[in-house]
Amino acid sequence: MRRNYLETMQSDGIGEFMSACDALKNCKYVLAESKIAALLKAIADNKQLYSMFAMTLYGFDYNYTFAESVNTGAFVLPSDPKKAIALVFRLLFDIDNGKIELRNFLEAYFYSHMLNESYARFCLEVVAPFQSYCAALFSQPAMLREIQTGIGVDRAYEDVNGKFRSDLRADALNCVATLIDIANSAIIGVIDRAEFCACVNGLKFALAADNYEVVISSFLGVKYAIAYFFKSTKTVLDIFKKLEYDIKHMAD
Repeated sequence: MRRNYLETMQSDGIGEFMSACDALKNCKYVLAESKIAALLKAIADNKQLYSMFAMTLYGFDYNYTFAESVNTGAFVLPSDPKKAIALVFRLLFDIDNGKIELRNFLEAYFYSHMLNESYARFCLEVVAPFQSYCAALFSQPAMLREIQTGIGVDRAYEDVNGKFRSDLRADALNCVATLIDIANSAIIGVIDRAEFCACVNGLKFALAADNYEVVISSFLGVKYAIAYFFKSTKTVLDIFKKLEYDIKHMAD
């Protein structure tokens, strides 16, 4: 989100966040993704809560911590509550933006013959501790002083926001590369193939230059090119959905 959006956020504790956690824990698997989106919105809409997450994410190595958490074949939260908070937040973020498929994640680390049972384990072992750690950290006087006075928050916000933008751009570039690979094998006509690839390459160059205005105009071209050349091809449409998410959130 844009930096000045912080000034318009709520500052009324974490009641909405706690309710969103409860809703996520108590729902069935089929509703989980919508509840995750609601939970992330509850964080984004609360200035103090968002600041707390920014502080926990500052300097956090997500990829390394995730690898450590699954090195036994199961998903185990770090013993450090701040690391656990940061890890779960990023995990939920990746599920929401489509980088991690929730079903695949559950089957890999919380396997059960029934998907709802796998999801129930996930809620018990991941969401419930995450909720408790957040409530405890938010109530700590030192943390409240930091998020109320803004000490360290601006720097943490810029660091976290920069990492998210970088991750989104990297994912978008990966989607673009995949679209070009598919076009090279699926579009038979030389001119049609060159036209599609030129359109997608325009987006690639705009993303690499981090020029958001050009990214938007190039993205619209790619959108129409996909509709023309691939119509209802599911594989391409799934890639486009991820690309669209990345592009839309790069300016947030």
